[in-house]
Amino acid sequence: MIECCNENLLKRKRRRKRPLKILLFIIILGGFATYYNYIVITQIESVCEDFFRSVSTECSNNAVLLSLEKPVEYSDLITVEKNNDGDIVMMSANSYKMNYIGRSVAENIKKLIDIKIENGVPVPIMSFTGIRIFSGYGVKVNFKTVTVSDVKCAFKSKFEGRGINQTIHSIYVEAVCTVNLNIPLNARKIETESQILLCESVLIGKVPQTYLNGKLFG
Repeated sequence: MIECCNENLLKRKRRRKRPLKILLFIIILGGFATYYNYIVITQIESVCEDFFRSVSTECSNNAVLLSLEKPVEYSDLITVEKNNDGDIVMMSANSYKMNYIGRSVAENIKKLIDIKIENGVPVPIMSFTGIRIFSGYGVKVNFKTVTVSDVKCAFKSKFEGRGINQTIHSIYVEAVCTVNLNIPLNARKIETESQILLCESVLIGKVPQTYLNGKLFG
């Protein structure tokens, strides 16, 4: 009789411990998931973002060189008209030439980035600990989570005064690159901007305020 009672007591204790073990397991699992999602993933995102920003800038500059058979002259893109007093009355852009350059540069940027990330983003193994001071150490693992989403190119204009009735006009290609960072539970997009100088010229004469306000390319 005593043995039966002892057995029943043991069974009851075991039943009581089961919910505690399950609860403890859930707490540990939840803590690990939280640490992974908010600490480790954030660290990996930072490494991937820094890598992509460096790559996109390099590829944007190289893409311009690939897209142009020869250096672009200012007169290839902009036509300047003056009045009898030598003042600038009209500036017009060569839309066909600019559209061609913009499309070519965007295509080459995407190709070059695809090549750079083909084998993945090199992430130091210690980054997976989530400890920032160790994030740059360890063997690098190719993290294949980045895909190019979109590349767009637009032209920007900058006017800068240089002496009396002298203005430097600079023409830039602005490349906006977007990639998908496909990390489990935390996928997002990363966008970078790069400006590459195409050409510039010193304009002699008064420049209309409309153009000085950056309205040349709308």
